Amino acid sequence: MNTTCTPNFNYYDSPQFLSTGMHIASVIITPVHLLGLYCIIYKTPLQMAAVKWYLLQMHVSVMALDYSVTVVGIPYVLATRIAGFSLGLLKYSSYSFLLAIFVMIACLQFVTLGITGIFENRFRIICKFSWVPLWKKFITPGFLPGQYIVYPSFLLLGIPFIPDQKTALQDIFKTLPCLPREIYEADIYVIADDMTYHIMAISMGLSGAISQIIFFNGCLIYSSLEQLKAKTMSQKTFQMQKQFLTAVVVQAASPMICLIIPLIYFTIAHLVGYYNQGIINCLLINVSIHGLISTTALVTLHKPYRTAVRSMISKLPEPRRPKVSQLSTLSRSTLVVL
Repeated sequence: MNTTCTPNFNYYDSPQFLSTGMHIASVIITPVHLLGLYCIIYKTPLQMAAVKWYLLQMHVSVMALDYSVTVVGIPYVLATRIAGFSLGLLKYSSYSFLLAIFVMIACLQFVTLGITGIFENRFRIICKFSWVPLWKKFITPGFLPGQYIVYPSFLLLGIPFIPDQKTALQDIFKTLPCLPREIYEADIYVIADDMTYHIMAISMGLSGAISQIIFFNGCLIYSSLEQLKAKTMSQKTFQMQKQFLTAVVVQAASPMICLIIPLIYFTIAHLVGYYNQGIINCLLINVSIHGLISTTALVTLHKPYRTAVRSMISKLPEPRRPKVSQLSTLSRSTLVVL
């Protein structure tokens, strides 16, 4: 590495921009997350009692993912390899960047499992296929627990890909442009000099979750329509289920877009060898607000939560308005000042 070169770096490329952006994001998302938590715990109606804890699990996972990015990890990633250093709380620990990425991916897996758990629950309760009892008996007991074992195992399988740090750092700096001295002197850790396995593992995990959501949605739509035709489900119940599933789909899809876009960028950057630290920093900040989108969807698309928020807003004290006499006095004093 050449520490005497002149780096072509601006503020958006710097660790300071990433750290500041993450801190601002954490301040913005915290009250929104607390509002969502309050709505789920205290404002979930009896009709939604069966999915209350699934919604809570998903929301807590979303919160954990957000804070793993904005507070705990704040990973400063040097693409086109999986290398970098932590700017968050983990910077005080050994293997800080490795732990930051591990925690982030683990939280992402829990978010996807929380989403699939909601749809699997609706599938078991609503669908009337002849094979659903067999699913309940043999599949349901190990459906989520099994995935909680399988998905984290993808992370463990990535350990053999960790290269020799000294050689890997030299190779990475050869492929990168001139960097500021603070980056050369940072505690950079290289998780992989070839991202092929890691991109495939994350893509397979997301694809698995999306495939399950599509499967359960398809079964729910088909079974509901059949029950509606057979008049074993009322139109009102059908509309309630439709609204709920639509809200959950939007709630799940919105943050997934925030996560898939960086994955696509990293894949393309890795394949063509393109490096732009400013774009990487902006994409990571974009990931940090995925919970804001998810929670906003939660409290606006689910009618009980939307009603509760409206009620809270309506109970806010109105600002005191000055009396007419005070207004006339104020206008006279203003004229004097002018």
